[in-house]
Amino acid sequence: MQFCPKCDALLILDPKKSKPGKPVLKCRDCDYSSSDKSKAKDYVLSEEVAHSEKDTIEIVTETENDNISSEIREELTEQYREAIEGFDY
Repeated sequence: MQFCPKCDALLILDPKKSKPGKPVLKCRDCDYSSSDKSKAKDYVLSEEVAHSEKDTIEIVTETENDNISSEIREELTEQYREAIEGFDY
């Protein structure tokens, strides 16, 4: 942990200015910021992403012994099309 030399508050990682291997620490109380590269390995910038049920895609492959009815196949195809509808290629 590092503290602000101006006001002794805890310095936090600034996710907007930080890049991998180049952390930028800033003070919440005053506008002091520091980019101490010697401490780069001590800080990790990560982001947690919440996934919904729509984020999963079922992959169905055809085989000779495929026992899926045509109605189910059509429904799965429609679900697949809806799932990829929002993606830009």
